[in-house]
Amino acid sequence: MTRSKRKAQRRTVRGWREATGLLNRWRKDLKTLTIELKQPRVIDVAPIDFVSGEPVEREGKPTKKFRGQLIYFTNDDVTVRRPSGPILVIDRYEVVAISDGNARFEPH
Repeated sequence: MTRSKRKAQRRTVRGWREATGLLNRWRKDLKTLTIELKQPRVIDVAPIDFVSGEPVEREGKPTKKFRGQLIYFTNDDVTVRRPSGPILVIDRYEVVAISDGNARFEPH
């Protein structure tokens, strides 16, 4: 295989257990990642009505793919910081793929 073909191939990890090393490396290096979700959702700062304590209707268009830095991950969820500042906690079952451009994680 030539060098250019080898370089074009990306490494894909399929299970959460196998991905812990990759996720820890991304977390420690504060890599900017692309996260893909199953369902589109509005990813923006959610204002809160301080009188009732309820979140106000979110404005903006829903998206399935966004960029951010991995802060923390557990058995149940993944915590991501957006470049604009907000921190998102996403359930594991919502994640379709996480990628940094070189390696890709696709849970099954």
